[in-house]
Amino acid sequence: MPAVAAAGQHQRTVGTARVLSSVAAVVTVGVFPVFLVGGLGVQLQQDFGFGAALLGVGAAGFFGVASLSSRTMGWLVERIGSRLGMRIGALGSSLCLFGIAAAPNSVWLLALLWLGGLPNSLAQPASNLLIAQGIPVHRRGMGFGVKQSSIPAATLLAGVAVPAVALTVGWRWVFVIAGAIALVAAAAVPRLPAAERSTSGSSASGGLGARRSALLLLAISGGLGSAAANALGAFVTTTAVEVGFSPSAAGLVLSLGSATGLLIRLCAGVVADRWNPNLVRVISAMLVIGSLGFGLMAVHSPVAFLIGVSIGFGAGWAWPGLLNFAVAKIAPDRVASATSFTQTGIYLGGSLGPLLFGIFAEHAGLAGAWLAAGAAAVVAGVLLLFIRR
Repeated sequence: MPAVAAAGQHQRTVGTARVLSSVAAVVTVGVFPVFLVGGLGVQLQQDFGFGAALLGVGAAGFFGVASLSSRTMGWLVERIGSRLGMRIGALGSSLCLFGIAAAPNSVWLLALLWLGGLPNSLAQPASNLLIAQGIPVHRRGMGFGVKQSSIPAATLLAGVAVPAVALTVGWRWVFVIAGAIALVAAAAVPRLPAAERSTSGSSASGGLGARRSALLLLAISGGLGSAAANALGAFVTTTAVEVGFSPSAAGLVLSLGSATGLLIRLCAGVVADRWNPNLVRVISAMLVIGSLGFGLMAVHSPVAFLIGVSIGFGAGWAWPGLLNFAVAKIAPDRVASATSFTQTGIYLGGSLGPLLFGIFAEHAGLAGAWLAAGAAAVVAGVLLLFIRR
């Protein structure tokens, strides 16, 4: 009997590891188009002759398309199942990455980057649903933490790709390699009985019902928090140079922030599993603490800026995994639909945030823009206080 129990435990552990690795891979390739284009911006601008503004429009369009399609993709996942949804999402990202590798001009590049928002918006609710189906309840916090850690991991990989591939064999090969990785990710999605089943629109609870008000507040707060946090990836290096860092050191500052955010996302998931805190209150506290980091980034001091970046990434942008975990608890019978609902707000914030930050920076300076980002994070945290446990 002990041997049988040990074998069963080993099988569950292997199953959990496969689900987590598959989710991490699919989510990472889903955001590859936007982060690789950003990371390779210098090389792309040299080849195609466009300015930084087009990069901002491209990133905004990626998240904008994802926001507009998120609810539809959540509805689709509930009908085709999480496994097929993840596979289609990874395959779609692969096609976009291969297409960007062959882009003859900036128009082609921009169109494919915007199109990349569609498979990403499908992969997100599908992976959330697979976590709910394939990860034990007592480990789902870690599951969502791993999923959301894939995003800062993508930024790190984008940074590594510049010297390792783009400056040696050319930027197009970065997208070819990324497209191949996406194909592998699609093939590696595990086969789970629950992940194969599709549901009808009238199944489960028949709708989100009374939970919609809580989900709406989470969507609005997530959008505000995302608007503030997405400025980190877009403007940290620019601000770092302004406060006194060299261009090469500014890249290291961004890498440090990304690594901090990745680590805290993982730790937050483990803590959520072990102590079962009020997730909404924890997210609220992280947003408020993160706002202090944004405030420090407005100070013209390298030391203050470095501390602010660490706090900004470690608190102000480490909450998405907990938010998805909270949504899965609020609507355990409609995980794909509920997370696609809140993801709409997060995508919208991710789309508008960098654009609005740029406008603030142009009129009030980078310091004023970081203070505005901090204010948005505070408002997001306060709004969450109106959600009951």
